[in-house]
Amino acid sequence: MDTLSALLDAYPARGNLDVQCQWSGRWAQLHRAEEPGSVRFHAIVQGRVHLQLAGEPAVALSAGDVVVLPCGDEHRLAAHSDDWDAPPPREAERTHAVLAWRTDGDADPALDMLCGRIDFGAGAATLLAALPRLLYLPGETGLPPAALVPLVALMRSEVQTAAPGARSVVGQLSSALFVLALRHWWRQSDAVRGVFGLLREPRLRPVAIAMLSRQHESLAIEDLAASCHMSRASFLRLFRRVSDTSPAQLLTQLRMDSAAARLRRSRENVGVIGAAVGFQSESAFVRAFERHKGVSPAAYRRAVSVPGR
Repeated sequence: MDTLSALLDAYPARGNLDVQCQWSGRWAQLHRAEEPGSVRFHAIVQGRVHLQLAGEPAVALSAGDVVVLPCGDEHRLAAHSDDWDAPPPREAERTHAVLAWRTDGDADPALDMLCGRIDFGAGAATLLAALPRLLYLPGETGLPPAALVPLVALMRSEVQTAAPGARSVVGQLSSALFVLALRHWWRQSDAVRGVFGLLREPRLRPVAIAMLSRQHESLAIEDLAASCHMSRASFLRLFRRVSDTSPAQLLTQLRMDSAAARLRRSRENVGVIGAAVGFQSESAFVRAFERHKGVSPAAYRRAVSVPGR
């Protein structure tokens, strides 16, 4: 079973390529934090740029590289490693059919960069919180068959031609970039935690799949342990070591995220959604949702239904 795909299928998202930046000279620019559930990415088409994220080492990016910020953290971009205090580029936004085209007017810009978002919505808190603050996907990753560079080149081509459907194409490609970055981290990192850690640990994979696909069931600890052919005590120790939380806590988080996603993309009755994520009464579901999300299901649905959100 493709467990990573199964996880991502539980968190539908919409990709969006929204800005192309073409700049030269010395400059620095601050990118404010995104709303919860909005993942920011930058794909370098030409040239070099440096990225600084508070508390993390600066990253030098060159043509073909992609960097993803799963929590949409505030960050700063600069032309050179010593330009963090330089003024922002003298940009002018030009009309374009697909995205916002920002340029300083140089006919041969030193940097050509595509910037976009993947919008999961606030319901993906558990998924995104399990990821590092920054995913770096070098252009020379050896992804067969050299998938990354052609993908970025195709995005650029779609932007340049602006053919019918181009906005949809680059949106889908943006989502693909996120999955490639996620898969690279999944394979390379020794610090995979949360639900990702469960999926990568063969002994706990059945539990992760059950938590994603059988949320309407009670999923007692004893049954989960038995599905892994482990004693209750051994199961709980391994689960906490791999995921940094308890089965009950993670299952509740996943259920609340699933409920939030359904509230956002469907008009199902609140009681129906509660039953779909394992609650026998609507009132119990409402109390749990308010405790974890800070608002009632109805208030959450109204907030995410506001145009432009």
